[in-house]
Amino acid sequence: MNLVFVISLTFCICTASTAFNIEKRSGWWRNMLFVCALAAGQGLMYWFGSLLGGTFMHRFESFAKVIVLIICFMIAFRMMTDTLKIKSGKNLFLIDKPKQLIILSIALGVNPLIAGLIAGEAFLPLFGKTTPIILMGLSLIWGLIGIGTKFSQTKLLVNSLLNVVAALLILATGIVALI
Repeated sequence: MNLVFVISLTFCICTASTAFNIEKRSGWWRNMLFVCALAAGQGLMYWFGSLLGGTFMHRFESFAKVIVLIICFMIAFRMMTDTLKIKSGKNLFLIDKPKQLIILSIALGVNPLIAGLIAGEAFLPLFGKTTPIILMGLSLIWGLIGIGTKFSQTKLLVNSLLNVVAALLILATGIVALI
């Protein structure tokens, strides 16, 4: 279930990298650099979340199962609100400056940051200290899929559907943790 959670958590990289290959002037190496930056952002934000969660989450250990469900619901809700933006094409990001890439990386890293809050043993430790590396690896794979497939309206619909499925899988992880 942990692997499903991490795969679902990193799907946003596929959606964000959808627009990278729209412009023909953007080379493959430039797009790959963008994907690497987004993947690094996923791992770093999870790591920051785990550091932050380590400072105060121990106070909530008696409610660990409920906290995991609440956090999973928060992540799933954020992903569901993004789904409507994906379908309408409002979630396409064309990067021109490094500052835009950094902002996009931080914005996409909010869900891993939230997930990192519950990285403690009493909550949802996932893969322990290797979780940020696994997040980066899976983000890289999703990004390669995103830049490797041709842009179309069908791709946007498939991304919307997969985003809903990913949100439901994250919510299912929270429900399983409660049980």
